Order: sequence, then structure tokens, then C-alpha cells
Amino acid sequence: MKLYCLSVVSKSESGTACPLAAAHELSSFGYFQRSSVKEFMDFSCKILVERTLTSSRSSVKEQEYICHVYVRSDNLAGVVIADHEYPQRVAHTLLNKVLEEFSAQYSKSQWSSAKQGIPKKLML
Repeated sequence: MKLYCLSVVSKSESGTACPLAAAHELSSFGYFQRSSVKEFMDFSCKILVERTLTSSRSSVKEQEYICHVYVRSDNLAGVVIADHEYPQRVAHTLLNKVLEEFSAQYSKSQWSSAKQGIPKKLML
């Protein structure tokens, strides 16, 4: 079981996604592949959040990965990218916990200022 990416994203009312924080574990990839894999995962997170309805969850197979996404009613979203062995229930429980902790630590006004590039990206 491997967890490759955990990302927190804000979804605007218009449906566009803005990454707020992300963590990647890319040690299983070759040194020269890591930047491409990270870019692919960040892009996938953005697209998944934009295509997922508010207040819903989904799990999508993308190449050799499974992407689990949850968009809350306040448009804060989380994405987990893992291998096929990672349990879906565990991934969605992790997303719940991360989004709860993130929203407790950062107010919604900080999400919008992060979109405008005022502060540095919020960290997990």
C-alpha cells in the first residue's frame, strides 16, 4: 500500500480549483521522473476537484493509481492519490480528518487570499 499524494484544494463558485497545500511521497520514482510525476499528480488533483460536485465523493482510476476526492459543502476539497491496494474507506477517512484539521487551522478568508497569491501556500 502506497500513498503518493495528499492535496487540499479550494473550489470556487465558478468551479475552478486552486491548490492550497499538498504533500507528495515520490521516493519510489527515479530522481529524473519525480518532477514529472509530481506535476501529473498536481494536475490530476486540480481536474478531479473541478469535475466533482460539491458535497460529494468519488474514486477514479487513473493509469496505475486510484484517486479519491472529496469536495465539502464549503468547497474545501481533498484528494488522495494512492496505489490500488490502498483501501478506499481509509482514504476517505483520511480526507475527512485532514480537511477538518485544515479548516480549523485556516479560516475561509485565508483560502481566498491564498488564491490571490498574497501569502505563501498554506502547508499541511
